[in-house]
Amino acid sequence: MARTVGATRHLEIETKLEIDTGRSLDDLITGKVRDAGMVAVADPVRHELDAVYFDTDGHHLLAAKLTLRRRTGGTDAGWHLKLPSVEGARTEIGLPLQDGDERRVPSALADLVSGAARGLPLRPVARIRNDRTVRHLLDADGTALVEIADDTVTATAIDAAGHEGEPAGWRELEAEVLGGDRGHLAAAVTMLTKKGARPASSASKLARALADTGVVVPAAPPRKKDRSAGTAVLTAVRRQLAVLIAADRALREKVPGALHDGRAATRRLRSLLGVFGRVFEECGAGSDVARLRDELAEHSAILGAARDVEVVRGRLETQLIDEPAEYAGAARVRLEEEYARRMPAALAQVSVRLHSAAYFAMLRSLDALVDGPVLSARAAKSAESELPAMIAVAWERLGTLADRAQADPENPEAVHVVRRRARALRYATECVAGALGEPAELFAAALEEIQEVLGEYQDAVTAAELLADLSLAHDTDGTAGFVFGRLHAFEQAVAHGTLEDFADAWDRVEDAALPVLPQRS
Repeated sequence: MARTVGATRHLEIETKLEIDTGRSLDDLITGKVRDAGMVAVADPVRHELDAVYFDTDGHHLLAAKLTLRRRTGGTDAGWHLKLPSVEGARTEIGLPLQDGDERRVPSALADLVSGAARGLPLRPVARIRNDRTVRHLLDADGTALVEIADDTVTATAIDAAGHEGEPAGWRELEAEVLGGDRGHLAAAVTMLTKKGARPASSASKLARALADTGVVVPAAPPRKKDRSAGTAVLTAVRRQLAVLIAADRALREKVPGALHDGRAATRRLRSLLGVFGRVFEECGAGSDVARLRDELAEHSAILGAARDVEVVRGRLETQLIDEPAEYAGAARVRLEEEYARRMPAALAQVSVRLHSAAYFAMLRSLDALVDGPVLSARAAKSAESELPAMIAVAWERLGTLADRAQADPENPEAVHVVRRRARALRYATECVAGALGEPAELFAAALEEIQEVLGEYQDAVTAAELLADLSLAHDTDGTAGFVFGRLHAFEQAVAHGTLEDFADAWDRVEDAALPVLPQRS
């Protein structure tokens, strides 16, 4: 898992428009673009572009707002993967063409989208040919600020046998930032709309090509006006599944923070199925929902092992800053040696997981859960009545565990169980807070405080265990061992202190409990 070797990365900031055939764009310079500093138009340049788009039979990439194509012609022929838009900009990853690769997606790009594809085969699904005329809007120095691409598009769908269907056609404009900024782009778009252009009916050529050629693509479920418990839970599951898929791609590229994002999405999904499992017809032991929760737990554990190495390393590096310089250097070197030993092994397990049949099967099971759920009678009832009742069951269990942990504060496992259950209840409540309103938000925030306090406890215990191991290791010298001993004592003190904080935080979470929840004595 690494940034795609040999690939180019380009950030696109563009706006797509439509315009009727026959409308001329010869006179592009008007007062609006002049005011923005664009005073001339370069000579038009024509390109013949021919692109084949790849996806699964079920169009999973399109659903994830990913576009994968192989294009010839123009100035950037090659393989292009467009990632979902972020704040109006899309990243495009490019790889050069290779002999004989017409129907074979480069392995680097295939791997990058394999989570979104659910491990399913990629095949050509559409061919789009563009007769493109490009004009650059220039500043006084001749710098190209904005590109206007005028496309006459011919699109055909490609079936599983590789046959092209009947063509569809339209005219499209793309205004893209080159050496300018968003202000220049806005001025250019305003000018084009005054010439008869209008917002594009689709942000994706592929989506329009499939729609216009009669291909039925699974669409996102429409926003339902009902406020049922089932709708609230399924909406939350879909949202977290999308986050998990985005984290999958980031993990494959080793993007900082991806381990955290992937583990958090996995935990949120498991929490939703645990706390609100009763919206499904079958949710008990041996059910599909129960099996899916087990699979999510396994995935979370693998990501968590690598994430914990990151967390403990950062924690101890921060503490070493306050240690005497004459001692800290040796300890820092030894800590980095241990990190270099542990982290590659943990990441290797993550890589194995992300390429495993079991992982892809888990993703497909989540799809099946939200696309064809078998819901219980409780799912049809209002979210305002049913979800708090389900939260109340988890809350009562959490309270019993918290009582046990406070009665036996020297039992790390008891404290750990409370942290996990508080986190699960917080995540589940947070995910449906939109349906339950402010009281749920306040309750989730109070639960987050419990999670953070006991998370600090768990981090201190984990760090102390590592420090004890390092202190006793045969390859740790006396100086480093001395520092590790000091830090071990500090972590033990932190762990004891957080247990006192836990008691205070628990009082606050009881005060913030939803009015419908039973008040514990």
